[in-house]
Amino acid sequence: MIAMINWIMANKILRIALLLASSAFICGSSAISAESRTPSLHIVFFVPSDLELPAGARQRLTKVADACERFFFNGMTRWGYKPGVTNLFQREPDGLVQVLNVHGESPVSSHKYDKPNYADAVIKQATKQYPVSGKGDVWWIFVYLGDRPARFENFAGEGNPRDGGWAMVNYDTVPGEIRPDLGLAEGFNGEYFLKGTIHELGHAFGLPHLGPDISMGLGNSLMGPATVVYARRNYPKPEQIYLCDASAAMLWKHPIFAGGENDSGLLPTIKLVDCGATYDQPTDIVTVSGKIVADQHAHSVVLIDDKGKPNDQYWCQGHAARIDPNGAFQIRIKDPEKVDGHYRILFCFDNGIVTGDGNHFRFVNRGDIQKSYGFHDGKFQFGDSAATRDQPY
Repeated sequence: MIAMINWIMANKILRIALLLASSAFICGSSAISAESRTPSLHIVFFVPSDLELPAGARQRLTKVADACERFFFNGMTRWGYKPGVTNLFQREPDGLVQVLNVHGESPVSSHKYDKPNYADAVIKQATKQYPVSGKGDVWWIFVYLGDRPARFENFAGEGNPRDGGWAMVNYDTVPGEIRPDLGLAEGFNGEYFLKGTIHELGHAFGLPHLGPDISMGLGNSLMGPATVVYARRNYPKPEQIYLCDASAAMLWKHPIFAGGENDSGLLPTIKLVDCGATYDQPTDIVTVSGKIVADQHAHSVVLIDDKGKPNDQYWCQGHAARIDPNGAFQIRIKDPEKVDGHYRILFCFDNGIVTGDGNHFRFVNRGDIQKSYGFHDGKFQFGDSAATRDQPY
């Protein structure tokens, strides 16, 4: 706490001095313009008016942050999407993560803080209390409503690379040690619900729900179902959580992971041409191919397969492939579901934007390009909609 007070006082003094010299904004100890800055990832500890920061909270949140960095960095590197930064979180001189403490105006008994509908108010308060700009930042908000059985149940998160994002999760004081070297659902990590805690941060970065590929033997996916739901189906390695290739591709050029200034305001003009799909029965592989013509460089294509259950997002499977210099791409889907379903296609651009049509990129609508498929009489049929599924792309 002393380190936090010293940090606040030092940065307030520095901020005043720099504001007198120019109109720059301050983030940490760097002067940057409001229009062009490198976004930050903040940890916020929120409590109602009648509660205080529990003992050991910064130490526990540091372990959470360590596990988060390790998970994302290892997962992205596995798929060839190595991040451009070496750390996601700002650290204090004592080595612990920087935590922004924010109090609500009402007591816990008001039940005002039971639902995740006040993220904007928490962020606004944090930007008033601390020398952070907030523009394009991502906010990981830990809500403490008291020791067990009290709990913030309604985890939530949303965001995109241009505007930043937020995630609201529970802070738990249950005794135990978070282990960054173990799986997110392994040992005490599972009891703390570390998988769900980082899952919501994934939404804050802009990730959609993407289920696991059981055939890979890697366990459950970060953006897939809850651990208890996965385990209920008797799938292997429920304690192991992995980052799928589609998630890695979507994160690679996000400003938080790329480490550059957020220039995600420029949307691309996109045209998808020569898009088609073929099925090779002997190898049981569907190959979706095409070419993107755009005025910005797209590094990867993401395909999301609903497997015939569009309303069961936690089990939709993501696939990713690099795009050739000429814009061509191929995605191979092994052992495809023999059902009627849909593919959703998105493109990942160098400025962090993830979009299908070039017009939509936000969490609720990314402008996915939708293609349908059906399986009849032992053959796949591909089309633009269910009504034309017997026609080629």
